[in-house]
Amino acid sequence: MKHQLTLAVKKHSIAIERFLRVARHRGFALTNLELEGATNDDLFHVKMTVDSDRPIYLLTTQLSKLVEVKDVQLHTLKQQAI
Repeated sequence: MKHQLTLAVKKHSIAIERFLRVARHRGFALTNLELEGATNDDLFHVKMTVDSDRPIYLLTTQLSKLVEVKDVQLHTLKQQAI
């Protein structure tokens, strides 16, 4: 099942590496990633889409524990029948 997450992450390259590594280690395949760095704050605003049969809380819980991640929001996407 595909899920879309929006995250607010500290503007450090290591923060990006960490949350991508967490997604991979938890068994979620990254299917889309959009990253914006606003000039008025010290955060990257990230939209990522992941795909996995595993429960999404396994990923959101771990992401919210990262020091660099300030906010995690989940938006569940509906699967389209083929």
